[in-house]
Amino acid sequence: MKRIALNLIVACSVLIFSCTKQGSVASEKEKPKEEKPKEETNVPSIPDGPVFPAFSGKIEIKVTFNNNPISATTSIPNLKYNKGKAILMEFDDSALTVVTAYEKLSNTYYTDGAGNKKNYNVGLAVNGRNQYHDKEIGFYTGYAATYAQRLPLIVKGMDIMNHSFYHEEKGNFNNGKDRDKNIKDLDALILLNQGYKMNTLIVPTNFVGFQTASADFGYIGGASQGTFDKFEQIGKYTPKAKLSDIKPFDYLAIRRGFSDNWSNDGSQWNLSNDLFADDSFDFFEIGTHGLKDEDAVKNFNDWIDDITLKAKDNMIFCSLREFLEYQYIKDHVTKTQTVDGNTLTITLDYSTVANKNISWYDLSLLVNSDKAISGVSINNTDFALSFNKDTKLINIAKRKIKW
Repeated sequence: MKRIALNLIVACSVLIFSCTKQGSVASEKEKPKEEKPKEETNVPSIPDGPVFPAFSGKIEIKVTFNNNPISATTSIPNLKYNKGKAILMEFDDSALTVVTAYEKLSNTYYTDGAGNKKNYNVGLAVNGRNQYHDKEIGFYTGYAATYAQRLPLIVKGMDIMNHSFYHEEKGNFNNGKDRDKNIKDLDALILLNQGYKMNTLIVPTNFVGFQTASADFGYIGGASQGTFDKFEQIGKYTPKAKLSDIKPFDYLAIRRGFSDNWSNDGSQWNLSNDLFADDSFDFFEIGTHGLKDEDAVKNFNDWIDDITLKAKDNMIFCSLREFLEYQYIKDHVTKTQTVDGNTLTITLDYSTVANKNISWYDLSLLVNSDKAISGVSINNTDFALSFNKDTKLINIAKRKIKW
């Protein structure tokens, strides 16, 4: 009888990573077939180079004009690059098909408003270990996106998100209802084996307590279809959200949409069509378990093409983290400015940015002056600088990908 029981356990050792669509779990036909996990060895998963501390210094930007201005000031736009719309997206459960998605995303662009291309990006919500045989997900070849597969996508702009060390409360291996342990243990694992520090959460299934645990741990925000704990979420009843609803925050919870239906009538099409139809909302977030077949890949690519066409370069397509870190820095950085002759000097003090897990230190500035800009310079070469003399848009960019 012991041998029969053991055989039944082995036969049932199937990877199940279930997120929710309005609280429901993935159907049986969406679950992957069991494959014996093959562990990678001696593969690169951490970027080369030294680890630099969190940036907390000051940046000085000098704007010179063709003549002495009567007045010259700057403001920080609500969205990076002064765009008007945003789409945030993530692939859940360390989905292997995020690699396939990046074949499209890394060749699809918007601009920074100053002539530079920026490819579309998403987040990858990952788990730590499988609940049935306890294999580490980052080494699970053939099913999940491994550490080595994630690294080049991180370099391109992808974010890694906390989706709980174990996905479920039950199983051969689990942390039960201990949300703090699930958040902390996965954060430590990703830091150790990916060299990456996470700063955002995707709530697994619809479990309460994860938003609270991630906020207490110091993350900047999290998303769910309907579980927000004590936080008043952005997107009160639907994923359709306004930028004006975002007030200065330490932690922000956002309602997201979800779709595994990559046919031409999936919910993602309704959201993107409505986004560009009018100005009733400014952005939405959406998640997926991935692209299960060739038809799904084709329809995903068609969706991306349709968005690019309708956006007319007035949109960013990025991870939740990239979006939230811009909002957070915008509201917490200390900006001062002085005018001397034909030069406007802008000082940005990052010491007042309390969250020290920042990956994207990017900011955009809009200059308001009665004279034309002749040049812009920055005193910190760790930050990339771009600007548009005609629109008077200035962008600075710095990303940390190794901790």
